[in-house]
Amino acid sequence: MPLEHDLAPRDSEPQSRIDEWLRLPDAAKLCVRGLNNSRLTVTEIRYDRPKYGMSDPVIRQDAFVVGLQLKPQAFHELTYCGKSIPVYGGHPGETLFCDLRAVDGVYTDVPFHSLQFFFSRAFVDELADDLGSPHIDGIRFPPGVPVRDAVIARVGQRVRPSFDTPREMNELFASHCMLALGTYVCATYGDLQTPKRVTGGLSTWQERAAKEMIEGHLEGGIALEDLAALCGLSASRFAHAFKSSTGIAPHRWLQQRRIERAKALLIRTADTLADIALDCGFADQSHLTRIFKQSVGASPGAWRETLQ
Repeated sequence: MPLEHDLAPRDSEPQSRIDEWLRLPDAAKLCVRGLNNSRLTVTEIRYDRPKYGMSDPVIRQDAFVVGLQLKPQAFHELTYCGKSIPVYGGHPGETLFCDLRAVDGVYTDVPFHSLQFFFSRAFVDELADDLGSPHIDGIRFPPGVPVRDAVIARVGQRVRPSFDTPREMNELFASHCMLALGTYVCATYGDLQTPKRVTGGLSTWQERAAKEMIEGHLEGGIALEDLAALCGLSASRFAHAFKSSTGIAPHRWLQQRRIERAKALLIRTADTLADIALDCGFADQSHLTRIFKQSVGASPGAWRETLQ
């Protein structure tokens, strides 16, 4: 079954249909909230057999795709406005941009594997509004030319494990990654104007309110834009200000507080590790054990035994 996270985009917003055009109905998708009404989607596209052929016709959309190669793809062809464009040298870690206002289809006869980040016009406009920047037309790139971009590759590496363990995905972390990627791509390859680095942190009341809201949502999680709205800031400014005040990003703070709650329950109760995991917002016992060991240096069970 396809992997889906969060709600599907509104009908009025263009949706990622890459899996449909490539006839891959079981392609895994991760979908998180954007800034307001938009949704951010990344699809894992994988085909392990040769002689794929031609995709279905692409229905043009006011959106673009950032494709991160995970497997070598020596050659394929893109069709832009009826013109065939050869693509050579698709190495792992390289990025290929596609403007869905102009692409008609893709042809390949070799296996392929990539992550396809979908950014709709709604998200791009909301991002510009969030940063107080004029709206941009799109991004600039030579069609069919792979780009080696370390930032995009790094974000892809951080998101990819969520496809293997979707129940463990932290929405605050996913939103943070997708927002950062969208900002970076639109500023680096487009005309998005980003504000100067935020040197000041949150005010005392903003920091207290944000921490209290996170504390109240340890079990279920909370979206970045909800924390920003509470503080009367845009999502991007809030993320910078929170890190300036606390030294860590909001999703890291959330993870730390979950670990602290788990420690308290391990000390005060005889609850099972499975129950503690759910009470603290982890997907299951194995998720708790992995994160706890990364943070503390010992498994929850071993840590509990040292207290006895």
